Amino acid sequence: MTAPHELTAVEQCAALAGRTISAVELTAHYLERIDRLGGPLGAFVVTSPELALKEAAAADRLLAEGPQPDRPLLGLPIAFKDLQPIAGVPVTNGSTAIPAYTAEVDAAAVGSIRAAGTVTLGTTHAPEFGIPCYTASAVVGRAAVTPYAPGRSASGSSGGAASAVAAGLVPVGHGSDGAGSVRTPAAVCGLVGIKPSRGVVSSAPNPSFFAFTTDGPLARTVADAALLLDAMTVRRPAGLYEVRTGQSLLAATGRPPRGPLRIAVWTDSGLDEPHPETVRAVARVAALLEELGHEIVELTNPAPWDAAGADSLFDYIAGVVSSMLAGMPSSAAAALQADTRWMRERGDRLTAAGFVRSTATLASLSTRLIAGLTPYDLALTPVSSGPAVPLGHFHAGGSEAPAMRMLRWSAYTPLQNTSGLPAVSLPSHLTPDGLPIGVQLTGADHGSDQLLLSVAAQLEDTIGWQTRHPPQWWD
Repeated sequence: MTAPHELTAVEQCAALAGRTISAVELTAHYLERIDRLGGPLGAFVVTSPELALKEAAAADRLLAEGPQPDRPLLGLPIAFKDLQPIAGVPVTNGSTAIPAYTAEVDAAAVGSIRAAGTVTLGTTHAPEFGIPCYTASAVVGRAAVTPYAPGRSASGSSGGAASAVAAGLVPVGHGSDGAGSVRTPAAVCGLVGIKPSRGVVSSAPNPSFFAFTTDGPLARTVADAALLLDAMTVRRPAGLYEVRTGQSLLAATGRPPRGPLRIAVWTDSGLDEPHPETVRAVARVAALLEELGHEIVELTNPAPWDAAGADSLFDYIAGVVSSMLAGMPSSAAAALQADTRWMRERGDRLTAAGFVRSTATLASLSTRLIAGLTPYDLALTPVSSGPAVPLGHFHAGGSEAPAMRMLRWSAYTPLQNTSGLPAVSLPSHLTPDGLPIGVQLTGADHGSDQLLLSVAAQLEDTIGWQTRHPPQWWD
């Protein structure tokens, strides 16, 4: 007999609407799995069983009244990343240096998801203020790990969400992505992760003039990811950069892309040579795209990282961290984790002119990426330079700062944020050691999200990754 978590999120929504399972039953199933399996994965910060069961009971009452077209996710359980305001649920921002905060009003993306009818299970683990590309915090006391190899990182900063979705503890995951924070966790956990075009999802209540960060979904299938992304998208633009997608992203996954596409491919980042399995993943998916009738063009990375680009990225992040933590008492600052302290101290030393120069360098790199993609519809690249790293990898000795080691591993994802282009991480295969490897598709145009998801769904049917699961899936 099929367990409820073995259904896709799309199938679960259909089962809820068809009354073949109740929201209370589905919620209880996930709460039990979280309680039994979640601890060793480091996936959750808090669970909210009373709130979840209350919301599930309310969803069942609405479902009994008949179709609810304005609530497409009615009764579907979800957990939110521990970085966004969530009404009625404490959020720690992954830090013991500041008190947990229970908001009265949801962040815009969180509110849109909840308005679609979801049931709130709690919060998923994120590192302190979402800074590093691994997920470990003093709040949880252990790292979030990939369920495929519990001694290896689930990446970050949406590592808790990725671990939870891969292990079947939630049907879909809410994440946020400022330099790859949805895509790299998705890759190391064998999932689909989407960073939408700039403005497709509202950044309220914390908009930025640079708008590098956006909320995005993690899921086991492209359709599930599109289902959640549809719930997040802006309906009526009212803020900085906000745009309407125009059509359903879920619908785009059900139709093939228009005609043969021209797809650029590269594996160089300007930094480390990628792992052989990463190169193999890109070559494998390129061959599959070619078999599907698309034109593959291999080229050199049009916007490789160099020392100036890396310094500019670190300066930008450091400036944001310094601004965010300005005025923090020294007693609280002493509780900050090492990577946060490093970024804060760098930001405190940064001048206004230095910050402006950093954004100008990142803008130049972004322009080079966009210009390099102009002759193409999409780009295919790695997501990271290799599979999931062992816990502690980025701090394991050596003279180089951990931030640079993180960029060497995750160099393929930040420029999609700075440029605003949409990108999706897709599973390719498992290494001989059983570790998931992902590839990244990047849309060549701002707003090409529908085309991107159409191609992703086409690949999904060809690769057939939906049947792969870690051991916890069957527990």
